[in-house]
Amino acid sequence: MGKQKMQHKYRNMARLILALVLLGGAGFGCQKQPPPTGFSVEKGTLMLGGKPYRGMGMNYVQCFWRLLQNPENRDFVEGFRMLREDYDIPFIRFAASPYHPGEWKLYAENPEEYFRRMDLIVREAEKQNLGLIPSLFWWLPSVGDWCEEPLGEMGNPQSKTRAFYRKYATEFVKRYKDSPAIWGWEIGNEYLLGADLPKLNHLPRPKAGSKEPRTAADKLTRPMILDLYQDLHSTIREIDPHRIIVTGDAMLRNAAWNNRHRDDWGLDTREQSLEMFTADTPKSFSVASIHLYPEEDGKYFKDENVSLEELVKAVAQEAHRHGRVVWCGEFGAASSGPKERQMVERMFQTIKETGIELSALWNFNLPGKTFQKDADVTPTNERAWMLSAIQKFNQETLKKH
Repeated sequence: MGKQKMQHKYRNMARLILALVLLGGAGFGCQKQPPPTGFSVEKGTLMLGGKPYRGMGMNYVQCFWRLLQNPENRDFVEGFRMLREDYDIPFIRFAASPYHPGEWKLYAENPEEYFRRMDLIVREAEKQNLGLIPSLFWWLPSVGDWCEEPLGEMGNPQSKTRAFYRKYATEFVKRYKDSPAIWGWEIGNEYLLGADLPKLNHLPRPKAGSKEPRTAADKLTRPMILDLYQDLHSTIREIDPHRIIVTGDAMLRNAAWNNRHRDDWGLDTREQSLEMFTADTPKSFSVASIHLYPEEDGKYFKDENVSLEELVKAVAQEAHRHGRVVWCGEFGAASSGPKERQMVERMFQTIKETGIELSALWNFNLPGKTFQKDADVTPTNERAWMLSAIQKFNQETLKKH
């Protein structure tokens, strides 16, 4: 073979090898990259470990709060064990931030100790093979009040409040992005319920320990909150390119369109409500967020009696139409009488039938402990059946996947 033909042959071989390497190295001993850790969305499908996923978890909102209040508290160790070993619950949603503004003091003055305590939560979840969806900024007024700015400054990209949001999100996500326990990120809890409330008669309550009333500068609007969402989405996505990022919003108010456009409490039509539901999830988010409680059953759309089942079906279809998966971050019912049990059973069935990909029951607690007396779900109280119902839901769902 001539020299020129030999060189041509080697060049072609080199190109072939490069092409195969770029495609994953098949046939040359190169290992394919393992699927990303945690939840991601591919072409409108929720994925976990490289496979389509659908499942139900549990809220355990207070597990870090108790550790924040008492560095010796280890309730979460037994709680995580129970959830995984006794009920095979795959993941939890929890508040990954202080509640009251003053509780940010530890993070601000001693971040090493603050994150040492958070490390305990994450490492125990890794040990128990329990997924975590940390809600990074749980209570809406908390950050603004800590920064001593009007709440409306959350909508100002140049404010101290916004800088604090970005700083904490950056430090948190960088610290835990490589943990297999982190399955997704949530921004906050039900922020949009505080947006566009008519007049100035519905401002957030004064911050703890303060007698100063809220003012017009504390009034929150959708553009403010949606701008914050987009900012934090960009901040998180720059660090973590694949895990889901969710807003943490509840089912929108049945007057959300009228709140926004007419500054009143008139009921929205079906079309107005679904328009607002879609707009409340910024385009960069691949997941739509709802919460589900008995209040959603009945008169929701103007001139229509809509059952809880019909409402959930409508919003789930709207989310799926836009290529988004649905995160029902809370569902449940206070108290535990026959009516409440029937309602929660309806919620389980509705989540199953509407194809909601991710959901989490409200709210786990250890036996003998109290967080919300009428809503605590423990292995020994009258709501214990809900833990077994989650286990059954996941067993049935996993068979289909």
